[in-house]
Amino acid sequence: MIVLDYLISIIWLSPFLYIFVLGIGKLVNKTRKSALLEHKGRVDKKVDKIIFQIPTIGNVKSVNKIFETVKSYALPVPLETWVIIEDWDVHKTEYVCDKIVVVPKDFVCEDLYKSRALEYARRLRQSLVDENKMELNYLLLQGDDDAVPSLEFIKECITVQADIIIGTITPKVQSVWSTILDYERCVACGIFCNFFTNLGMPLWAHGEGTAMSSQVDRNVSYDISFFTHNTKHKLILNEDSFYFHKAAIMGYSIFNSEERIFILPPLSFKDAVTQRRRWLWGQISILKLKMLPLPNRLRLSFIGFSGLWLFSIGTIGLPLYYLHIVNIPAVLLPLTFISLGVWLVTRAYTIGVCMGWKHALAGTAVSYLTVGLNFVTHVIGLFKGDPKKFEVIRKE
Repeated sequence: MIVLDYLISIIWLSPFLYIFVLGIGKLVNKTRKSALLEHKGRVDKKVDKIIFQIPTIGNVKSVNKIFETVKSYALPVPLETWVIIEDWDVHKTEYVCDKIVVVPKDFVCEDLYKSRALEYARRLRQSLVDENKMELNYLLLQGDDDAVPSLEFIKECITVQADIIIGTITPKVQSVWSTILDYERCVACGIFCNFFTNLGMPLWAHGEGTAMSSQVDRNVSYDISFFTHNTKHKLILNEDSFYFHKAAIMGYSIFNSEERIFILPPLSFKDAVTQRRRWLWGQISILKLKMLPLPNRLRLSFIGFSGLWLFSIGTIGLPLYYLHIVNIPAVLLPLTFISLGVWLVTRAYTIGVCMGWKHALAGTAVSYLTVGLNFVTHVIGLFKGDPKKFEVIRKE
């Protein structure tokens, strides 16, 4: 049991690592931002216009509201709004945007569902540029039909000379349930995304708020054959994470912005399970089908799933300790209590910088509930199995 003793001890002391990662991430973010404001990335990201695209399945009301909000921003360059829909969408005439992209029924690529739609729109822009029907130097702002990029995020995407940028997820306040559940996303963004992304080693990505240069858009596809010959499979889930990793591997500079992307949390427990199941099995598929190189897969498997195994072993450790089944070294016991305080402080800070001090206090108070609920939704999603399709959740 000595190995288990020390394993549980290490897990209980992990908040000290969290606060270190948080601090270094903040420092690296500030340093890289200053450097990227002064120097060019791999390409000179001159921006003649912004193309803001949203793929959707009939969420007309939410898409139109997002476009209206972003169009109201005082942006220094022209904004062009695109909506990407399937051929069977019956709301084609209801979207208020500059361009409606309809994915043809017969379009075939190495992707399915949302990634297929994104790949079609990407190839369409390629052809428009090649035919001199569209400017070459555009900034592609990729969004979802439940997310609103902040003005500050878009401005930073224009000025920071990185090839691809993700924003920091900030849940909108809906109900007590949905807000409590998604406090965890503030923590994940503030600690892990900020650290790993700005070190050039992406972990997760957010389809809700990603910006990329036209050179990235033209040269990086959603095709999986770049890394694997197992092309009988197609990219179905976690297309944003796959794309972000692929761009980084191809040498494009990446940056994690601390500016906010406002998202709508799941509106029910069922929707939360659907969403977390999609994320979980998307990562499992990337690992199983070897869609990315080994270092990237190891990072995803060890850190991407760390919340699940840390919660499992750390929680089991408590009754094991009081039943005297495991023995935590006496010298470490005081540190475990301090680490609890450190854990709560890091959660308060990461939630607070996104949502304000009231939510910092609320989020800290419900920390165990937030982490427990997220664990439960992931476990249910795991046991429900691979959805093998892109499941959507209610947006409005």
